[in-house]
Amino acid sequence: MIVGRDVTAPGRELHARFLALGDMTGKTADEIIATVGPPSSISSMAANRTLMQWQATGCHMALLFGPDGRFMRITHQYAHYAPPPTGCLSAMSLLLAVLITAATLLIYVLR
Repeated sequence: MIVGRDVTAPGRELHARFLALGDMTGKTADEIIATVGPPSSISSMAANRTLMQWQATGCHMALLFGPDGRFMRITHQYAHYAPPPTGCLSAMSLLLAVLITAATLLIYVLR
């Protein structure tokens, strides 16, 4: 069992990259991919359009591109993820300090 692992971090990071894009109107698929990374899937749609989807735990974005490769609209967006964990390092540091202190005392007593 892995304790303290943040499984929603990839979704939070993906969503942040989409937010950094701002208004996507007029952007090409290549411009968007350069910022957010490669899509998880690419599908051909009617009227020579392309649907690109990005997925990571807690985030799913589906964007429709026209025949010219330019962004048309968001067809689906979902971003629901846990906030970044806090205090993990503090708790681990405290536990490590306690263990080092106990080991030091044990060595001192056994001498």
